Amino acid sequence: MKIVFALASLATLAACAAPGAVGLTADQLETDRYYVTERRRLPIDFPQVQQNLFRHAAVCHETYTFEMVPNESAFGRVVYRPTPGAGWEDSVVLSLTLLHNRTVNVKAYSYRPGQMDRVHQMLAAMMKPELCHADSSWENKLDVGD
Repeated sequence: MKIVFALASLATLAACAAPGAVGLTADQLETDRYYVTERRRLPIDFPQVQQNLFRHAAVCHETYTFEMVPNESAFGRVVYRPTPGAGWEDSVVLSLTLLHNRTVNVKAYSYRPGQMDRVHQMLAAMMKPELCHADSSWENKLDVGD
């Protein structure tokens, strides 16, 4: 019986120590460790971002969520969740900073590697909502940072 209990305890400890992100928060995700890429001075503001995401959802049937950072009028997020209940560890986040000239800086974050295509799709949805695929024709090539 002691051996069974010891093995069960060991399995529990191993699961806790395994590299998983259960319970990852947005603040933990938006760190250098999970940084993917950024874009600077996009010619768009928060109301336009939200309108474009609604337009993109209607045309392409693909939904990204726009949300404001609580108590911060200059910070927002565009979030992709593969399923409605997905946690931050399964999400891709575009962290938005509204600048004084009504342009937006964007930093992309993902816990999972290999999300650059999704980031490009999200940026295209924000900037060219009628397109249902990744497109970079709107980008100012001097400001692109991969």
